[in-house]
Amino acid sequence: MSATGRETILLDVFVTNQLREQLIAAALAGTDVAPDDYPLYVLIGAEGPWTPTGLAARTRMPLSTVLFRVRRLERRGHAERLPNPDDKRSFLVRLTAEGARLLGEARPLFRTYAEAVEARLGKGRIAELRAGLSELRTAIEQEVDARSQRSRDAARRRPIRP
Repeated sequence: MSATGRETILLDVFVTNQLREQLIAAALAGTDVAPDDYPLYVLIGAEGPWTPTGLAARTRMPLSTVLFRVRRLERRGHAERLPNPDDKRSFLVRLTAEGARLLGEARPLFRTYAEAVEARLGKGRIAELRAGLSELRTAIEQEVDARSQRSRDAARRRPIRP
């Protein structure tokens, strides 16, 4: 135990995420899909087209990060922008034929790894973990919101200096 107390669940989540990234990299070795962009290929290819704002909300990533990653996919020729018929100020992102082809190659490779991990855990444990992760996300959101509110309240109470 460190001088500041026991490790938190968030360190466990961090380490787990590092291993998840290693698993994706191993699954996609030999493909032209960048492991850190794989989730975008899946979401855009399976659920898209998306607006960048919608994709940011879905992934919980900052909009600036989503735009950076979308531009990266565009530069590779794997994604393209379309006019958004619902909002002329925005655009939709979809995979190009090449991006869809790559997703078609990469997705079964990843699914083999992901399904093997799930098989090790079993269906009942998967359901428990999903519920636990949902609770953890909610608790994190609540804490972030509460801290943000306290900061806003403190800023309002500070005297204005001339």
